[in-house]
Amino acid sequence: MPMFPNGTGYKVCIEMPESEILESVVPRSIIIGKSTIKRIPDIIESLGLKQKIMILTGPRTRYVVGEEIYNVVTSQGMDCEVIIIENASLEAAKSYVDLAEQYKPNVIISAGGGKNIDVGKYCLKQISRKVEMISVPTSTSHDGLASPFIFLNDPTDKFIGECRPPIAVIADVEKILNHPDLVRYIAAGVGDTVGKITAIWDWRHAWRIKSEKFSRFVGGVLENADTLFQSQVSEALIDPEHAVQVVLKALLIAGVLMGTSNNIRVGYGSEHMFSAALDAQTSNADILHGERIALGAIMMAKLQGQNHEKLVNILKNAGCPTNIEDLKVDIPPEAIVAALHRAHKTNSMYTVLGQTGLTKEAALNIAQITGVISELHK
Repeated sequence: MPMFPNGTGYKVCIEMPESEILESVVPRSIIIGKSTIKRIPDIIESLGLKQKIMILTGPRTRYVVGEEIYNVVTSQGMDCEVIIIENASLEAAKSYVDLAEQYKPNVIISAGGGKNIDVGKYCLKQISRKVEMISVPTSTSHDGLASPFIFLNDPTDKFIGECRPPIAVIADVEKILNHPDLVRYIAAGVGDTVGKITAIWDWRHAWRIKSEKFSRFVGGVLENADTLFQSQVSEALIDPEHAVQVVLKALLIAGVLMGTSNNIRVGYGSEHMFSAALDAQTSNADILHGERIALGAIMMAKLQGQNHEKLVNILKNAGCPTNIEDLKVDIPPEAIVAALHRAHKTNSMYTVLGQTGLTKEAALNIAQITGVISELHK
């Protein structure tokens, strides 16, 4: 039975067999279009939120959307503070929580890329008082823009947690189209979306092997959505504006389904575990989240017995890296093998990697068979 509790987001309560109750929270407002930033004050008022606002944005995205959001909300008489996120590490995120505790906002607006949105969600989780979050993405490279899950990683520490999802997602297509590396970020979004194929397989595998709870409804919806996405992606990439909308919708569907099922499994599997392991080794390298996911999904699909070549073709058509030579930076093949070997240690969830992971020999073999690497340096 749908309910709209004041200020808590759209809550869905579904009665399940044997008195089991599934309760989930998803965004109450999702807007994709042009010139949507100017609608933020109206959205805040329509959601019944108090008008003390803290904007979290980055050093570059402040000039893309941050300052415009500030001008729009303050022109309507709303109290607003802007915080520039210089560093998105876990330690830095704690300092932004301290700033939020001092300022005491009722609304956090996270504007920018995935790291900015994750820091906003971390603040949402850790702040001691009631606060809601509005997500304003400026790129299409990640699926965290609407999900309740938080990922903060750095070489020494990591945080994976859950909070209420953003109460609203406001995507201004014009801002995204003006991204200086638009094609690359669209391709990374395709990479992150393709990763759902291996994540759902892992979730179903854990259900069969470990009796882990699996939602056939959510899994089926995501698989159908992903099939539709695959059929549209090549055509969409001919038109950047259409491509942005297609990729945004795919990422939003995944994020909303995570909230609907209250399960990280919807969008997180062995491909993300590989990504986390690779990120730990190459944290300063210019590799986007969706690019790491793409490489991981290719190798995991092969391990799962899926048609990994089909994934390679989708990614190639989108311009997303399918091997380390395609990346913007030089990554030694040994880093890929090491990340595969250690991937199972990044999370305790059961996946195709099992509980003991791949041997170094098996990791080298799968990386070479899929073409992600050619040969090791001598």
